[in-house]
Amino acid sequence: MRPDPTDGPDRIHGPDRIDGPGVLGVLDGSGPVGKAGRGSGHSRGTTLGRVTLAAVTVAALSLGAGCGGEDEPPDPCVTAAGSPAPTGVGRTAVLLDVSASTRGAGSAPDWAAEVDAQVAAAVDRGDVVSIGAFDGSASTVAWAIRDRATAPTSTRPNNQRLEREATKSCLHRSVTQAARMPARTDGTDVLGALGVASGQTAPAGEARRTVVIATDGLGTVGCTDLSRAPAGGAAMIEAAVRDCPARAGWPTELAGNHLVMLGVGHPAEGQPIPETGQLAWLRQYWRRLCAAAQAASCEVSTAPVPVRSGGTGGGAGQSPTDPPVSFRPEGGPPLPEPDGTVWPVPSAALFATDSDEVGPAGIARLGQIRKEIGEDKVTRVEVVGYTDSRGSDRHNQDLSERRAAAVGAVLHGLGLPTPVTRGAGETGRICLTEQRPGGAWDEDCLQRNRRVEIVISTESG
Repeated sequence: MRPDPTDGPDRIHGPDRIDGPGVLGVLDGSGPVGKAGRGSGHSRGTTLGRVTLAAVTVAALSLGAGCGGEDEPPDPCVTAAGSPAPTGVGRTAVLLDVSASTRGAGSAPDWAAEVDAQVAAAVDRGDVVSIGAFDGSASTVAWAIRDRATAPTSTRPNNQRLEREATKSCLHRSVTQAARMPARTDGTDVLGALGVASGQTAPAGEARRTVVIATDGLGTVGCTDLSRAPAGGAAMIEAAVRDCPARAGWPTELAGNHLVMLGVGHPAEGQPIPETGQLAWLRQYWRRLCAAAQAASCEVSTAPVPVRSGGTGGGAGQSPTDPPVSFRPEGGPPLPEPDGTVWPVPSAALFATDSDEVGPAGIARLGQIRKEIGEDKVTRVEVVGYTDSRGSDRHNQDLSERRAAAVGAVLHGLGLPTPVTRGAGETGRICLTEQRPGGAWDEDCLQRNRRVEIVISTESG
């Protein structure tokens, strides 16, 4: 008789180790049986006990192979060669910064530990996952794994759970491999990494696309080169928002992606360490650029990250270098920056012209955002309204306040905590050239500035 595939912890299918335990994993106590507790007793037992267990295991496998093996969870560490990844399902691309500023002989960011939760969330969603590393050029992005389907193939819920757990273990191996990759070029090209990663998510189509970047955020290449002058102040942010979208290498593919940036402001030991106000400036810098790229949501975290000693690979003797980034003493943000994930929503998707009433399409859009937030414990909601520069300052301020309040009321009706709402008028523009050289208004630019930003803070950060 074939063992019931839902028997629970004594299942031997679904590897618990990345290198594939199988029968040997059961024998040496490292497979699922050992982790369930029973294997540890066998590991202290006699050789006869081990042989008996091995025989039972082989028999169970043989019986299962002949009785509807399609319900058996496959080894998630083995991908059939040439099997195309599905299209039209969610995709997540994870890139780790292995540039010289994140390496060193002393302590350095442990990117593998930092992105674990994001990778696990991607597996839980059933996304197609790609994991790699970047340094000073988009052309040298290296992938540890690409287009890895993570949706379970088993039909039984218990086996699906086992598949997901094993897939997470396997992808952790890929993350570890990416974190150990050597830098091949000088500098840190964050924009280049964003472009490559968002290109990797493109086959998702209308499904969720997520880009996760673990980086200190200290770009030293191209338009976001922060090493050319001391970083800080509103003028540097405004210049980046104004100039970068028109430059080669701007990540246009990032539009519509959910961007998560982790570790910003936390380089390796031996690099200048940003102070509190400078961390806030970095967060606003990348948030503004994320909004300019029209991402679906922007999470820029400057929270402390796990560290590991001896760097993350390569060591102090590696040849690629990264110029240090220094900060102005007044490097804090020009405006208050709340913590959390920012969801920028164009006003045209919510309101009619000069109106503060959320229309049916806007209510549907806010409902989709509520769905995307999922079951995370939301601790705080802030809604900020923005306008373009047409009209008087007083009118723009009043309209932005009324629109923020209207969106806040809808979100509260969808079950979120009572939002804090405020209007910012025409400040915080993400497109600065609202008028063309001849004086005509640039409607595309104006629309990008007319928006509402929803900032969601959750219990997990």
